[in-house]
Amino acid sequence: MTPPTFTPRETEIIRALLAAQSNKAIAAQLGISEQSVKNRLSQLYRKLGIHSRLELMKILLKEPKP
Repeated sequence: MTPPTFTPRETEIIRALLAAQSNKAIAAQLGISEQSVKNRLSQLYRKLGIHSRLELMKILLKEPKP
């Protein structure tokens, strides 16, 4: 299975998530609406076959699933 590739905007959002920023803070930093951040997160979840921010963080931090 080929690992997913991320768009530049998805990468920016991932970096902000790793810095523990809220959706509101990410939106302000990137100059986009909070809804746009939520939409991008939904796209990331679909791309990775997950359903939550917690699952995304586990993948990003490579934590084993319980």
